[in-house]
Amino acid sequence: MIQTVDVFCRVIDNFGDAGVCWRLSRQLVNEHHLLVRLWIDRPETLAAFVLTDSEDDGLVRNGLIKICRLQEASFQAQPADIVIETFGCDVPIEFAERMTERIPPSLWVNLEYLSAEDWVEGCHALPSPHPHLPITRWFFFPGFSQKTGGLLREQDLLKKRKKFQIDAQKMQELADQIDPIRVSIFCYDHPLVDALFDAFEQHHETTGRKTECLIFQSPLQRRANDWIATHPEHATSIVFLPWLTQDQFDEVLWNCDFNVVRGEDSFVRAQWAGRPFLWDIYPTEDDAHLVKMAAFLRHYREGWLETEAGKLLGKLWQPWVRREPHALSEAWMQLIQVLPSLTTQAELWCDRLSSQSDLTTSLLKLALEKRAHRH
Repeated sequence: MIQTVDVFCRVIDNFGDAGVCWRLSRQLVNEHHLLVRLWIDRPETLAAFVLTDSEDDGLVRNGLIKICRLQEASFQAQPADIVIETFGCDVPIEFAERMTERIPPSLWVNLEYLSAEDWVEGCHALPSPHPHLPITRWFFFPGFSQKTGGLLREQDLLKKRKKFQIDAQKMQELADQIDPIRVSIFCYDHPLVDALFDAFEQHHETTGRKTECLIFQSPLQRRANDWIATHPEHATSIVFLPWLTQDQFDEVLWNCDFNVVRGEDSFVRAQWAGRPFLWDIYPTEDDAHLVKMAAFLRHYREGWLETEAGKLLGKLWQPWVRREPHALSEAWMQLIQVLPSLTTQAELWCDRLSSQSDLTTSLLKLALEKRAHRH
């Protein structure tokens, strides 16, 4: 029997790491009925998108997820049945020692970053004995194939999304005017956002159709304000969103025609939205991000790479990553013409991904298998 889970998180990528860990913790509680402690080095980060109740010994959500400062795990806290170390954040050595003293010892899982690269399949579920302690750490890789751990997905997510989008479509059909193209943006402080706004304006001048741009809380809102100040006659409607819960964030993605996302958590949720998107992958000095992006696009466009829609999607992603503003504006103008085809492919991709087991269920299955084998 598995009853308790410890999830460890260090906040590195703004809200991305915390967002993934919160979704994982919430699913462990809501769908698998487990007691979860989330050990996080910056608990205040969660306040942006999580409603919590305060208690003397930590913060509690629904009485089942306890949020604790990671630094305090070194003291007398007793480890859970499963300990999930996310993104190589390192469980404190004192805590790891107590994991080995349990009867039975805690099962240690290292949840890695998401990648579409081929090598992931060969590394998923491999053991890594600790160099000093009598305990094994199991590597768990999210991914896009049956040979990986899948993606975070709640049981009712796609059913809720489809109902939401059908209702939104009915409202749209009642509109008396041509609705604007609705684009959401949750990216890093990217210099080409200005070029994207310019492309929205150019599209309006050419076709008469406006763009409504929803910008999530981020430093990007300052950049958008600067653009507005230099374009007083702009036709693009720019809406600054407040901090939202994760469920509200998902609904914004569902309600848009195109989404610009970043990191890992919003990248995955954009795929579950069944809408075309642009991934603002975090740049690395050695250009490893270009390899990761190419690997994902190879999977994502499989079967339609040589179609007009497939080529134009790549034509938008490449200048975004390579910081080429003129090419980006031209690519957006062309991409809008094939938006229905892109939407169809996005929905097909979402359906394909949903045939895999979700990450949380796969992780618990791995844990049960390893515990049974150990006995």
